[in-house]
Amino acid sequence: YNMDGVVLYYHSACRKFVGRPCGFLYMLEFKGVAFEVKLPEEAPADAIPFFAVPVVKLPDGTMVSQTPAIMQTVGKALGLGGTSPAEEAHTMMIVLNMQDILGEWEKGSTPLKQNPERIKKWFGVLEKQLAVAGSGFLVGKGVTYADFFCYPSLVSRYNHLESLDGVEKAEFPKIGAYIEHMKALLAPSREKLVAKGYPMDP
Repeated sequence: YNMDGVVLYYHSACRKFVGRPCGFLYMLEFKGVAFEVKLPEEAPADAIPFFAVPVVKLPDGTMVSQTPAIMQTVGKALGLGGTSPAEEAHTMMIVLNMQDILGEWEKGSTPLKQNPERIKKWFGVLEKQLAVAGSGFLVGKGVTYADFFCYPSLVSRYNHLESLDGVEKAEFPKIGAYIEHMKALLAPSREKLVAKGYPMDP
């Protein structure tokens, strides 16, 4: 399915900051998809109701919001959804795991970023998933939309362990290796995106 012409709507059209769609832009650039990024107010007035950006308009006019749904819809169309029903399920499962990590990070009486035992539990799941895949990716033998979704958010949270007592980076060597693997893989895409005016972080 050709995704050329896909349009992303997001704050500042991703010119001041990229934020949530970071992995989505990486995925599009990595696959050589021609895309546009526009301001939220440029979204079609008759679009399906959505609560907040990011919102994406597919080439056939379909509007999709919620980052996991965007990643799954476009990722599968680009051949990044796994190579079997099990991999398809696990790819979405890992995206939702990361979504939970992001949701817990700043919230609650004891946010996840201040809770080393809960961080160990969540990061332990990712560490084991990387061991199961055994490929340097999160699912199966190749890159999936889960990698594009997880990598940008995982970098800062993994680095956060340096400033937190009770948990060490060294406890999760596969996550550390994974981050370096993805950084190298996406370096050419990052260079192209920055040249287009998108301040990619990481």
